[in-house]
Amino acid sequence: MKAVKYLLYCIAAGIILWITYQHSPSMSNIITYLPSIDQTTVQRIQLDSSDTSQISSNTVLESNKTCTKKRTNFLFVKTHKTGTSTTVNILYHFGIIHGLNYAVYPYSHQLHLIRPERLMRLASNETYNIMCQHMVFDKRAVESVMPHDSYYFSLIRSPLKAFVSFYIFYNNDHRMQTDAGSPITLDESINRFLDLKYEESNREEKMGSYLIANNLNSMSYDLGMSQGSTMIITDDTINNYIKMLDDRFDLLMTLEHLDESLLLLQHDLCWEPHDIYYLNRMVSKSNRSHEILSDSTKVRLTQVLTPDVKLYNHFSAKLLKRLDNMPPEFKDKLVKFKEAKSKFESDCMIMDRLVPAPYHSQQHPLTEKGKSSLHCQVLADKDVGLTKFISRLQDPDHASRPKTDSYGYISRYRNLETYPRQWKLQL
Repeated sequence: MKAVKYLLYCIAAGIILWITYQHSPSMSNIITYLPSIDQTTVQRIQLDSSDTSQISSNTVLESNKTCTKKRTNFLFVKTHKTGTSTTVNILYHFGIIHGLNYAVYPYSHQLHLIRPERLMRLASNETYNIMCQHMVFDKRAVESVMPHDSYYFSLIRSPLKAFVSFYIFYNNDHRMQTDAGSPITLDESINRFLDLKYEESNREEKMGSYLIANNLNSMSYDLGMSQGSTMIITDDTINNYIKMLDDRFDLLMTLEHLDESLLLLQHDLCWEPHDIYYLNRMVSKSNRSHEILSDSTKVRLTQVLTPDVKLYNHFSAKLLKRLDNMPPEFKDKLVKFKEAKSKFESDCMIMDRLVPAPYHSQQHPLTEKGKSSLHCQVLADKDVGLTKFISRLQDPDHASRPKTDSYGYISRYRNLETYPRQWKLQL
């Protein structure tokens, strides 16, 4: 009788172990369905997803215990000069390892004015999961493309800092200095630019009437306040549009509280802590942005940038209120995240060295560990190259793929071409 009971116990234990193995989220369970992936690629994915701790910190961050499934449908409006290139690489990495579909124009890194008919086509049984390139937000166009349960978010920044960064990056300062014929201060340069901007548009600079263009109030422009046109808007238009954004968007993060914002994003999307790791990729070579502006120029800019100022003030206050209402353990989680992210960064990059990078900038080179980690490589790469690589992964027509790889991205990640597009990583 005892022998029979023992046999039954053994059979029951075997069944339980078999069921556990079949539902295990580990990569060893998934690899059996991916015979085409070589061992190097498998090791990268293991390192990158289910065992990120090998390349990052040993600090354990608590996941969102209330979540049961990661959210994979989301729209991110990539605003200009607000830190969005750093943030969007998080989304590229997440989508690549989960085999998600991006709403992109074929081999283009910008959407600008969204034209659904121009998006890269998908198989009839697939949908777009992610839209995250530079665009002018158009609620109707976006909703016609993205799943109804998509999470909407964006990133904004102190308007004066965003303006100065945009102004220098897109060579407006250089043009004003050239026109002046002799060296001028940043303060003088900006005032020359504003005078010229209103003269070119045949519009008067006055209170209660604000010019929106791609290089003036750029955050409001990107978020669709003028629908991609250069135009004058009023206070009522600004207030009504902010209300629409408030109703439609789930989260507007701020660069000034990026880590806190990312933790809220992780919570809302039911992601793991390593899903929101990021790398500060580029360091500007120019010291021009650190020049002190006069009080009169700051006042003038604040008035001219009223749409961006109102937008920022509203959503910054909303974010801070939500942060204030978070439970006490949120602060502990924030400290642990900063520690883990810092360790991850030092594992990925050589922090005491800078090398030349595109767009008049510098960047930290990757460590040997970083060069062997998909996570590090994607977060450190240029979003322009990443979008071309994603297009290649999604392209249903191989013949239309570009003959050259000007960014070196496809050749660097040649192993990824073996990924079945249908594969979803079960974390």
